[in-house]
Amino acid sequence: MLRKSEELPKGDDTKKSFWQKKIGKIFCKKTLYSRLPFLEWLPKIRIASLVSDLIAGLSVGLTLVPQSLAYATIAGLPPQYGLYSSIMGGFMYAIFGGTTSMSVAPVSLLAITIYPVVTKFGPEVAVFLCFASGIIEMALGLFNLGFLLDFISPAVIDGFTSAAALIISSTQLKSLFGLSYKSEGFLNTLIQFFTHVKEYRMADTIMGVACLIFLFSMRALGRLKLPGDSAVTKIVSKLVWFLSIGRNAICVFLCAGIAVNTYDPLSEDTFNLIGNITSGLPSFSPPPLQTTNVTSGNKILEFWELATETGFLMIMVSLLAILEALAIAKSFSDGKKSVDASQEIIAIGASNIVGSFLSSFPVTGAFSRTAVNKASGVQTPISGVITSVMVILAAQFLTPYFFYIPKASLAAVIIGAVILMVEYHVILPMWRTKKSDLIPFGTTFFAGLFFGLDLGIIVGTVVHILIMSFAKARPTIEIKATHKEDGTIILVMPRESLVFPAADYFINLVKKAISKEEKVTTVIFDLAFVNRLDFATAKSLKCLSDDFGGSGAEVIAINVMPKILTVLQGIQSKKMNVANC
Repeated sequence: MLRKSEELPKGDDTKKSFWQKKIGKIFCKKTLYSRLPFLEWLPKIRIASLVSDLIAGLSVGLTLVPQSLAYATIAGLPPQYGLYSSIMGGFMYAIFGGTTSMSVAPVSLLAITIYPVVTKFGPEVAVFLCFASGIIEMALGLFNLGFLLDFISPAVIDGFTSAAALIISSTQLKSLFGLSYKSEGFLNTLIQFFTHVKEYRMADTIMGVACLIFLFSMRALGRLKLPGDSAVTKIVSKLVWFLSIGRNAICVFLCAGIAVNTYDPLSEDTFNLIGNITSGLPSFSPPPLQTTNVTSGNKILEFWELATETGFLMIMVSLLAILEALAIAKSFSDGKKSVDASQEIIAIGASNIVGSFLSSFPVTGAFSRTAVNKASGVQTPISGVITSVMVILAAQFLTPYFFYIPKASLAAVIIGAVILMVEYHVILPMWRTKKSDLIPFGTTFFAGLFFGLDLGIIVGTVVHILIMSFAKARPTIEIKATHKEDGTIILVMPRESLVFPAADYFINLVKKAISKEEKVTTVIFDLAFVNRLDFATAKSLKCLSDDFGGSGAEVIAINVMPKILTVLQGIQSKKMNVANC
């Protein structure tokens, strides 16, 4: 037997060995490559791939700069906040992102989601939400809690996205036609628009409509495939494609050029311009943890008050950002390796946390810009860094020239981008496949459209959960009766798992079938399709077995899976015989 003095060193060695194993596991090559994917692709960069990434980064930048200005206005923020929000996503995703082509920057969906609180509390709350949502996203990623998003169905997301697209488009009608009015909510916005539409400004209206025609025409042109396979055809096709993906920048800069040459501040026939934009980059500083309520006499809200006011919105913004990023990552994955959902969530969280130190509002991946990145021949996430550098240069040197950008052109850019988000094409497939999915889709869409997007996604999710719960409460159960000379044999075949909401329904259905027979000699429960059985339903089986067994019928359970057998043994039914396990 060892003395205490001999036991202690052994204990220390064991403890030291444990921590050595943990540290070794954390810093092993596989874990590092998983959590810091740039360690894997950075050493493989070559001149050819850098050229491809440079082209891709510049192509995305041409789309991002005008879009970022526009999306900031959707959020109710000064346009420069769109540029601030477009800086860190490229850098952070290059470090933490697991796919090649993801473009992380402002998106219209998150912009319209935070608009109500921005108008109430000012720009500081947008930066606070960026930081807070980033913390939530980082926590979900680090603790592998992304599965929680599975409770929000695609039907709910489609309804939410469609409602958001129409709401965003309606808010831009004012700028598109050069009108001036205040509105709140989709219905009120339409009412105000049709009330004031006679006051339209001819210059803004012509420019806005012309921009929409130009944008949709260029989009269609970019999808055309020229006949032939000659070198000239390939060059022309590439040029047309490049003009198509840069259509937003071309549109905005052409309109700004027109405005420079026609602007007259004393004339009513001139364009409405976005005006002065703060030049340069914001200082790198911690996000604000307090703000003022501009609708309540500029009352100062401390951190906990602000967190209480925006608590649900933090969660909503985080979930939407994650859902969109994961959908993009899966859609544009190169197929060589599976998408690590947790790592994508970490990348989005890091982009928002660090971005908040540069006055960013919440960001995530964008389908349109990621598609441009992919089509441009992107090779590595370096393209995102190049896009971010392009935004930095624009914020530093080009903002004085943004003064002349007409609001109508930005409104056209926004409408041209978001109107394509209306998911009308999913309605017919839902009708053909599973009509019940139209209920959460429609509920989310109409609730979001008329009562607010936050309420829409809550109501839609609740409705969908109720529909799923009802399906679990009413499982498919086949009951067959075979008549023999000495009595009737009842065969009960549940076609899916049995859980507690179905307990009473199951009992009543079986009793009703048996009550129709004069004499039942055998009741057989075929549990071949039952791979889940909880205590409440198992107890119902025991009650049925005891009732039928007490009346002289033989009760048998067949085709029982091992894990279901364990549950049945736990209820200790003496009247039920189990066979064919």
